[in-house]
Amino acid sequence: MGFKELWSLQMEKVNRALVEFFDEKIGEAEKISSVNVQFYKDIRDFVLRGGKRLRPVGLIFAYEGVGARYEGDIYRASLCVELLHNSTLVHDDIIDHDELRRGGPTFHVLYRDRFREMFGEVGAEDFGVAMGILGGDLTWNLGLEAILTSGFPSNQCVEAARLFQEAFQDVVDGVLYESFLAKRRDVSEEEYMLMIKLKTACLFEKSLLIGAVLGGGTEEQMRALSGYAIKVGQAFQIQDDILGSFGEEEVTGKPADSDIKEGKRTILVVKALESLSEREKEKMLWILGRSDASPDEVDFVRDMFVKSEALEYAKRKALKLKDEAKELLKRADPPLSTETEKFFLDLADFVVSRIY
Repeated sequence: MGFKELWSLQMEKVNRALVEFFDEKIGEAEKISSVNVQFYKDIRDFVLRGGKRLRPVGLIFAYEGVGARYEGDIYRASLCVELLHNSTLVHDDIIDHDELRRGGPTFHVLYRDRFREMFGEVGAEDFGVAMGILGGDLTWNLGLEAILTSGFPSNQCVEAARLFQEAFQDVVDGVLYESFLAKRRDVSEEEYMLMIKLKTACLFEKSLLIGAVLGGGTEEQMRALSGYAIKVGQAFQIQDDILGSFGEEEVTGKPADSDIKEGKRTILVVKALESLSEREKEKMLWILGRSDASPDEVDFVRDMFVKSEALEYAKRKALKLKDEAKELLKRADPPLSTETEKFFLDLADFVVSRIY
């Protein structure tokens, strides 16, 4: 079975586990009120609307790759990182004032618009933000519940929960750091790489480590998985930066001008600002972060990414990280199962070539 077939098969199983999990929570919410039932349904629909399920699938392969020495419901456990990831998306969309996610309304926008239909304009924005905060918080907590109710030995669950908590702290630290970097004129590549390590790569790393812990992996196996995951996660974010300015909205499900309008210090911005003329640099900085930037102004920034060779640099950087990740993976001792190693090697290739 090929890489995409293996991924699709595991995605289907993860999605089934998500449906079963949310059915349980919706059933419990029926004891409270119809409002609570609708809220859980909305979270379920947001999570199931799309997504590559990269983190839970990686967790499952890591579990199997180290030998799966402990028994439990690995599919239920794998939901922890998908739910954590989605909780951060709900909050990120509030921070970034995004209206669209995976081809549909962001969670806070869904509730803002619902409030408008029922009660009018006054208070709609605040209500939407409040529901988004609650939705993100609840989704994180559901992730912790998925671990604790997965049926693995208590020691493994405690360690998995510790990694889960650590992953969330890494993401928050990364987003906090990014928020301040976005206000600065100049950001170094080293600062950018640290930011994406915390914001993106560490969650993928903890996904694999949780799988390895639940499977009884050795320290050497976990060290190899950790090194691999950080490099792949950084390559993933660099490709995300490229798609954030050059992707097709119909494919990515997100506007291709949002990173520019939000003023994000992507690797494209970092490298472009290093080589542009002072006039070009000032114009680009003037456009970045303006939500009202015109299509022509957004195109100017894109042109600067190309002219400065920042786009080509980003592509080369992602490829280099991918190659380094593969070498680190092969250091696992004992080696990961043949199927798992091949899947992760293929995954490294996929993250730098994806268009969505």
